[in-house]
Amino acid sequence: MYGVLDRLAAEGLVEPDHDEVHRGRLRRYYRLTEAGEGALSAEARRSAAAAQVAARRLDARRPLRDTRPGAAPRAS
Repeated sequence: MYGVLDRLAAEGLVEPDHDEVHRGRLRRYYRLTEAGEGALSAEARRSAAAAQVAARRLDARRPLRDTRPGAAPRAS
């Protein structure tokens, strides 16, 4: 995890916010930079688009169902 945080900080996507000691251990908190917010927003849009593609592909694989009582599923 710390390697990822170091990489994100080196890329200017996050920056250290503050440190505190909790139960004798140092905790470092980070915050997103403007560049990090932009990168996160772009990744969220990309993920949403990929999820829509996956959902359409799943829907296309599902047989259409006749809702009449006793009707058999249609073969695709």
